[in-house]
Amino acid sequence: METALINRYEYPELDLILWDRAETFIAPDVAFRLYEERWRFVDQVRLTDEERELILELKKVYGHGHILTA
Repeated sequence: METALINRYEYPELDLILWDRAETFIAPDVAFRLYEERWRFVDQVRLTDEERELILELKKVYGHGHILTA
C-alpha cells in the first residue's frame, strides 16, 4: 500500500468512526489503528466493497495479516 493519505469521505464507516477528528485526509496507519480501536462501532453490513478492500489492505500492511477486534 502506498503511503497516500486516505480521504475519509470515500469510506462511510471510516468517516463515522472519525467522529472526534476534523481532518479530511488521514494517514493509513492511523486509519488502521482507529478501525481496530473502534471496530465495535463499524456496521459491517454497511461496508462498501471499496471499504472492505481498504480494510483488508490495511490489515495486510499494518496488521501483518491480523486486525484485533473485540
